[in-house]
Amino acid sequence: MKNPLLVPAPRLVCVEPNPGPRESRRLSEEERWRVVHLSTELHLNPTAIAKRLGVHRHTVCAILSKYHETKMIRDKPRSGRKRKISTEDGKKIVKKAKQGKDAIEIAREYERETKVKVDRTTIGRLIHDHKLKWLIRQQVQELTAANKAKRLAYARAMSKYNWKRVLFSDEKTFYLGAMKTHAYQEPGKRKTFPVQRHPPKINVWAGAGAYMKTKLYFFKKNMDAPLYRKVLKARLREDRIAFAPDCPVRLPQKYEFLQDNAPWHKGNETTEILGEFVSDRIIAHPAQSPDLNLMEDLWSYLDRKVRAANIKTIEGLKRKLTMEWEKLPWSYVRTSVKSMPSRLAQCVELEGGRTRY
Repeated sequence: MKNPLLVPAPRLVCVEPNPGPRESRRLSEEERWRVVHLSTELHLNPTAIAKRLGVHRHTVCAILSKYHETKMIRDKPRSGRKRKISTEDGKKIVKKAKQGKDAIEIAREYERETKVKVDRTTIGRLIHDHKLKWLIRQQVQELTAANKAKRLAYARAMSKYNWKRVLFSDEKTFYLGAMKTHAYQEPGKRKTFPVQRHPPKINVWAGAGAYMKTKLYFFKKNMDAPLYRKVLKARLREDRIAFAPDCPVRLPQKYEFLQDNAPWHKGNETTEILGEFVSDRIIAHPAQSPDLNLMEDLWSYLDRKVRAANIKTIEGLKRKLTMEWEKLPWSYVRTSVKSMPSRLAQCVELEGGRTRY
């Protein structure tokens, strides 16, 4: 009987795991041209080139084959998956989207017309690729035929006007507790915030132009003729207007005043007060034309600042509005001033219709 102590132990064979396919490396354009150079100039064979560059011989052969065939070293464009929607059909879909139809409605119409079923997400992606977004439609007051005619005449008459010497004016209401209306949210977990049914508010009047800016005037009750005359006396005095450092020397005595067509802007007493400050340099602005008054841009600027601040009191709202109005960059105002010719040109093009401003 063999002594178990003398039986040799079995040999352990170490088996290395399969390393799998070698990790491929995409050669840069410079490295591909080097392959061509080594082959055409130094006359090295593919094996020698592969060894020198540390790549597989098949890679070198593929590059050289492509070069000799096309004189290029870039990859050929791949065919990819065939699109369900042709370019021509894509244009029709975008046109329908611009007409106000949603992705589901367009997908159903496309299936009826072509007998090809397309998911609404595909339609939505195509529309999004054409820079269109699903947004809330803004409500605007419908223009009467008479006011459209007045807007058209005004746009034609003022198309070459020098808007840099104009002080634009307007009123605006700001509500307490206004917050940002949009936020990134998870579907089914919508964020909410409490709002009051009749939140406290403050009314503001102001004027601004390329080289001048009045102080804000706050008031609580609705604007009327007596209050408007009080505003003019308090804010149109030259020492109450802030002029830009680069303001032309004579502009403070020659600027022109623009106000909308509100009833309280008319009347003998109001006209007399305006005459004291701006004489007859008053621009007759057409009715229903906030899009032709750059003050709407400035109100939007202040509204964004207020919503981001989440203010709790009326006094805090006044302080925030005053601070942001004083900090308002001249460059921002002048950008809006420069847009006036485009606004008027668009108004003419639309025959007095509402512009996109």
